[in-house]
Amino acid sequence: MPQKLHGFIADAEMPYFGCFRKPAATSVMLTYPIPPFTTVIGMIANALGISRPNYFEGIRWLQSILWLNLRPLSVQRPSKELAKILKLVGEEREQRRPTSFPSSPMHKYFIPRPSFRFFIAGEEPDVINEITNALRKPFRPLYLGQSDDMVVVTIVWQGEVEQVKSQQAWALVRGAFEGNGQRTELLRLPIAFESERRVLYSPLLTLPTCFPFQLPKPQLLWRFRDETVHLFNASEAMEDALSQEGAD
Repeated sequence: MPQKLHGFIADAEMPYFGCFRKPAATSVMLTYPIPPFTTVIGMIANALGISRPNYFEGIRWLQSILWLNLRPLSVQRPSKELAKILKLVGEEREQRRPTSFPSSPMHKYFIPRPSFRFFIAGEEPDVINEITNALRKPFRPLYLGQSDDMVVVTIVWQGEVEQVKSQQAWALVRGAFEGNGQRTELLRLPIAFESERRVLYSPLLTLPTCFPFQLPKPQLLWRFRDETVHLFNASEAMEDALSQEGAD
């Protein structure tokens, strides 16, 4: 892991709904309680205006250079609605008329008016400046998760990020922890795309219900202004995937 980083804090508010679909969900559209790391990377790629032919390579570049973490700013339980989703059937999809697409009722979970705080860092200050400028004045309208879930992003702070020892975690916590009386949720979030069809997952994470979360003992965390967090990068997920393939 690098010894020195440059980063920023961004607050994201969704004025309507948020749905961060779990990849394995089929007849029921389940949502993660917070956006996965891959979703945040996709939002940044959209702000930068990465073109469709170069989109996957752009995503691979961003996920290799950025270190991320996040937390919810409001605690909302997912609600559920009944929606009709058009399903594409067969290999010759482009030749089918829209009226020929079969549809079926699907339960969709969503989070009403969610808001989040993102902690994002990298080694190159010029790249961080380019990203923050793009988030302030995005190339395309920003959304988070599904394309109709608009998001308003505000850069709260930008500067040098340093590593310190702390017991207070202001975002997702690496590992499994109990909450000293508060409810916690264990998650493994999509963190990177190894290929266009294969998603890699983060290590086991703890999502507390309130912050800062008190760790049992001091750990090396990264300080953004006056908040300390763990940071996650796609490289560790790729290393885990390679080690598992070697073990098999």
